Amino acid sequence: MSMQPDAPLSLSEAGLSLEYQDDGSRLVVRDQDSTGCAIRNRGGEALARLLFNNRKIRFLDMRESNISDNGIAQLCLTLRQTDQLEELLASPVGHTGLHFLLGVVRRCGSLKSLSIEVRDEPTLFAGRQNLASLDYDVSSYVAVKGEGDEEEAPEEDEEEAEAKATAKAEKLRKLFAENDYDSGDETAPVTSTEDSSVLTNLLDQLVTEVKSHGNLILVECNGDAVPANVQLDLSRAAEEHRGMQQKKAAESQERGARTASDTLRAQMEEIRRLKTDAQGYSAIEGTLPGEEIVPKSTNIGIRSYVGRYLFEALGDALFECQRFKSKGNEAVSTAEGEMAFIAMYIRRKMAAEAEG
Repeated sequence: MSMQPDAPLSLSEAGLSLEYQDDGSRLVVRDQDSTGCAIRNRGGEALARLLFNNRKIRFLDMRESNISDNGIAQLCLTLRQTDQLEELLASPVGHTGLHFLLGVVRRCGSLKSLSIEVRDEPTLFAGRQNLASLDYDVSSYVAVKGEGDEEEAPEEDEEEAEAKATAKAEKLRKLFAENDYDSGDETAPVTSTEDSSVLTNLLDQLVTEVKSHGNLILVECNGDAVPANVQLDLSRAAEEHRGMQQKKAAESQERGARTASDTLRAQMEEIRRLKTDAQGYSAIEGTLPGEEIVPKSTNIGIRSYVGRYLFEALGDALFECQRFKSKGNEAVSTAEGEMAFIAMYIRRKMAAEAEG
């Protein structure tokens, strides 16, 4: 793991720090001061430019970056052009951010792993509401007369004054309840039915897209507003994709093994078809490299056998050894085990040839 000493100026100004891992292929983006109020939209745009200019980055972790919907939008537009990421761990998003991430799922065939946290809000970038409707309510205002005024304000009844005070206190309580969040927050709570229906539609689209894109083998969609059945559907779809990829890999290995076996069988059949002379040696017409040209057939001795057939058999043995090794077979996990496997393979083929 290595730390980049200096982040680009635009990212530093946005309050973001960069950490490169795995020889620069993995990038972790963090908020330097999570209690501050940095310009996250500009940070997302700067991060998008960084990825566009550095195609070596394959894994992006921005869960602690506090880059919200507008910054996510800038990043997603770039990823749809480069299609470079294999893993994306996104920061929390609202409806807008999820909409742009759907575009990445649709367009990016290299993406294998996606993790997002979704909140049931139109956007996490919206500024805080500083005024409410109660701020314009002047029904409880009572004018105060000065000493030089001719008329004095009538004295209020004690019960009436208490009722007004109670009503004012209730209005203040509602006002504080509606604005009960820190000023550094990027948005106020939203719980409208309309917003929930928008999120449901976006999550349904996400499930559909994940099911139709076999490159996605790990998908996580978290958040209090994400139903359990959506999370289960995403998990099952990713599991099916993993199974299909493993099946294709096994079929590819099997085809390779059959090809090697067929090649060796053809070579053995060619050996059996060779003519034999009176002494029992196999013979073919022509000469071998380095041998003298003679007007008769050249006997195939040990040098000819090694030159024409043993190299192929050795290649097959190496192939089979590597195939067993890729499956995690402990018998070929060491150099000694590999040599023993190759020797055993060649002895078996020689015995099969002698029986034929």
